[in-house]
Amino acid sequence: MHSYAFYNGHLSETERRLQALDNPQTASKAPAYQYPTAGHTPETSAAEDRPKSQEGKPDLSRLREDLAIELTSPMGSVTYPKNLTWANYVDYIFCPTLCYELEYPRTKGIVWSELGYKVLAVFGVIFLLTITSEEFILPVMIESAVRLETVDSFSETALILAEAISNLLFPFMVTFLLVFLVIFEYLLGAFAEITCFADRHFYSDWWNSTDWLEFSREWNIPVHNFFRRHVYSASRPHIGRPMATFITFFISAIGHEIVMACITKKIRGYGFLCQMSQLPIVVLQRTKWVKGKKVLNNVCFWCSMILGLSMMCSLYVLC
Repeated sequence: MHSYAFYNGHLSETERRLQALDNPQTASKAPAYQYPTAGHTPETSAAEDRPKSQEGKPDLSRLREDLAIELTSPMGSVTYPKNLTWANYVDYIFCPTLCYELEYPRTKGIVWSELGYKVLAVFGVIFLLTITSEEFILPVMIESAVRLETVDSFSETALILAEAISNLLFPFMVTFLLVFLVIFEYLLGAFAEITCFADRHFYSDWWNSTDWLEFSREWNIPVHNFFRRHVYSASRPHIGRPMATFITFFISAIGHEIVMACITKKIRGYGFLCQMSQLPIVVLQRTKWVKGKKVLNNVCFWCSMILGLSMMCSLYVLC
């Protein structure tokens, strides 16, 4: 909803500026602002980088052209405000993206065999998730919760938590991989097939990540595109790159904490703290002593991933 409202608001302002150029004496001559791309179509050169007239002011004809281009989809089939229809809005809701665009690249039609395969795969992976949870996670959690009720000292509590975390290292890692698979490969793929959405780039090779910034960019492309467009790119011109990165991680950490609160019905802040701790870890990994050692950084990434998932989920459930 934010992306839909914000982008159409930007287009409304662009249209108002274009109409105001009919009276050049009172119209704004500021360069046209190009809304950051969502990654579904190739990026075009920014209007701000285009040449200006010799008098030091933007040339009116070029400004008109820039504003008109911004009001038209890159593929040229849809122009604002003709996109403001219920059909366009419903189509956007069902497309596997969080960033609104006037038009998306499309396939020629639905491949029904591919759709059927993905739907069956969704239920198959959910079945595996259920088996993993009931056979390997719930028994450990129940036993640890019962044992925690009978101890008083901190050392015994820490020992029980450490034992639970060690027993859940493999099950939680398998659960994470299955959740990733069912969402980004099958569920989003099924909606892409239903809507003929051509951009199927929902993730990159995040398993080769050498730091957490790279992981955050590659494991969840739709959410990354949303934060890059509506948080990072929107705040960077005002507060600079470092603070924009911090604000992006901060809002993302709050979102993850809300998700964990909805799942566990507890607000503990473990997820928030773990995500915010990625920033100093990234700074450490980019020092001259560690930077460039891709194998070492990837091993550290996987160790922290495997241990962190089990530790965080155990703390949410047991504490």
